[in-house]
Amino acid sequence: MENLLITIAAAFLGGFLLQKLRVPGGMMLGSVLTVALLNINTSLVDIPPEFRFLAQCIAGAYIGMTVKRENFGRLKDLVRPILVLLGGLFATNVLVGILIYLVSPLDLLTSFLCGIPGGISDTPLIAADLGADATKVTVLQFVRLISGIGMIPLLVKREKGRGASQPSGQQELIEKKEPPFGTPKLWISLAVALLGGLLGKNLGIPAGTLLFAMISILLLKMLHVEVTFPIWFKRLAQLFSGAYIGSHFGYQDFLELKFLLIPALILVGFNLLACYLLGHYISVKFAIPLSQAILSSSPAGASDMALIASDLGVSGSDVAMIQIARLIGAISIFPQIFNFVSQWFS
Repeated sequence: MENLLITIAAAFLGGFLLQKLRVPGGMMLGSVLTVALLNINTSLVDIPPEFRFLAQCIAGAYIGMTVKRENFGRLKDLVRPILVLLGGLFATNVLVGILIYLVSPLDLLTSFLCGIPGGISDTPLIAADLGADATKVTVLQFVRLISGIGMIPLLVKREKGRGASQPSGQQELIEKKEPPFGTPKLWISLAVALLGGLLGKNLGIPAGTLLFAMISILLLKMLHVEVTFPIWFKRLAQLFSGAYIGSHFGYQDFLELKFLLIPALILVGFNLLACYLLGHYISVKFAIPLSQAILSSSPAGASDMALIASDLGVSGSDVAMIQIARLIGAISIFPQIFNFVSQWFS
């Protein structure tokens, strides 16, 4: 328990500092970096498995609370953007995997899996199941995630500064003035989200905890139970998610970086380029605000981008829906294809 408190305190200090410096997504990015540094240099970081579940439930509840009943009708409008995004990310994944294979000693399957735009916890587990090098996959997945959290918001801020993004009618902030510790509705909703997350976890669905926690809140909204939340709730969701991500990067992973520098540069460079190009294409093709399209195209985490979106004044609900579809598609479809291809070539 003591180490857990130290970990949370470190995450808070890092997140608070970057938040005060007005770094986009600062609370999450700061907590990731400080916990990762603490984990590299000490043995104090302690994130029990239950913490991941709690972090995903809180993030799912937050995302669900940003969705309004009138947003439900947009689901049918997001099908084509999601298909385009998955196609673009798959093509990028193939290109990145081949390049990593050519410039590194990694085998073909490991190279492909390093570039999958999936989850930092799910993808290494899939890699281990398929017989790939899960350690290398973990390191490069962490690099991919950090680049998404750290660089994509800066890209969005730059595009908004150039006036490329038009205001969206959905960009309402729902952080209203509430009692410091929230209302009874907030805590009831959190309890419902925990139950929904537990169901999703037990069903074994990819991203099931986050997805079902979010769905449980959406069901409450369909029953006309509208929930608003104090600003600390969003910060808490960002803090927990960042601490969990940072705890996955240890000393051995740090040592592996020097052997994976070129693959990491390939991965980050092509992912940022793909995010930028796909974001612009989706924005023009489907009349989605550019900043929202870029965040939706980011191969970072579903909850991470949705949590950061509101900091940038972007509709987090649409970003979350597209990102969750991207995550489920990438985890359930991409590995099977890459496993078949690698076996065929071998």
